[in-house]
Amino acid sequence: MLEFSVFIYGLLTGFVLISAEQNRRAARPNPAMVTAVGWGLFSMSSTLAILCGAVGVALLFGVPVPGLPTLP
Repeated sequence: MLEFSVFIYGLLTGFVLISAEQNRRAARPNPAMVTAVGWGLFSMSSTLAILCGAVGVALLFGVPVPGLPTLP
């Protein structure tokens, strides 16, 4: 399931970036759907980056994180 989610994320990201670049070159505004999907992907990426950073800091300080194996 994770592989499918990553695949869909990559497809959407590629579509948004290519569409935005073509619209920039043609001096057209982006459609509302492209903007909305872009903001959604940005929000999801930012949230996951912050959560992964928080887990990394917690592991650095020795806080046990439920669901992760403990390091020896």
